[in-house]
Amino acid sequence: MPTTAILAGKGKLPLVAAQGARARGDRVVVVGILGEVDPELSQLAHASYPVSLGQWQSIIDVLKMEKVENAYLMGGVSKELLFGNLTLDERIQRLLAGLREKNDNAVIEAFVNDLVGEGIMVRPQTELLEDIMPGPGVLTSKEPSSRVWADIHYGWRIAKAIAGLDVGQTVVVKDGAVLAVEAIDGTDATISRGGRLAHGGGVVVKVAKPAQDMRFDVPTIGQSTLETAIEAGIQAIALEAGKTMVMDKDALIQRADAAGVAIVLVDGEDVDLAGV
Repeated sequence: MPTTAILAGKGKLPLVAAQGARARGDRVVVVGILGEVDPELSQLAHASYPVSLGQWQSIIDVLKMEKVENAYLMGGVSKELLFGNLTLDERIQRLLAGLREKNDNAVIEAFVNDLVGEGIMVRPQTELLEDIMPGPGVLTSKEPSSRVWADIHYGWRIAKAIAGLDVGQTVVVKDGAVLAVEAIDGTDATISRGGRLAHGGGVVVKVAKPAQDMRFDVPTIGQSTLETAIEAGIQAIALEAGKTMVMDKDALIQRADAAGVAIVLVDGEDVDLAGV
């Protein structure tokens, strides 16, 4: 029985991933890199360890002790942690000090490469989560209007540009104007900022990076992001089809329908062909 590790951040992704790993017969070890492990996730795992991300050497020690062969990075981790009050051990300080840039890709790749150097393969998230990555189409009963589609097309171009620069993956637009661009504060904070400026009717566009590494930072939407969008007065959310993980899809659609928010999965090639 192979041993698979889930390095678990916040949200439900770690639980879904652990279920997938168990279903294929793996022994599952969970490391709660926010310093805690959700009780439901802990019950599902064969072993679980709450170890803060800042204690990187301890995390590696656990993985080697458990003879982990494959690891998956699952769940949200705020990049602000690394620039806040998190206590960082000597190993993680060396990793960060060796980086010329500290954008998302550079930081996460440093962690991934360090694991690989220890003989621990970091696998694509999609291996365990393909079932929650829907294809193109409108998920909700509400469909975008022609004006909203125009904003989606415009926002797509901007979102792909910032994603290519590894700045962020989400924008909020309205009537052809960019109201908010994601930075280190993350998707939900970006939606809130854009919503305040839109005063209702904003459109959220979230995309994968042009050369998305499916081992980490794969676009995801769940109840928390939807609730943020509803509170911000957002009228539509556009996501990249086949490259976005949709958590609790049925419940998400039901809530979006009740709030009058359109959710659409867009094929990137179709948008590109639209001439934006």
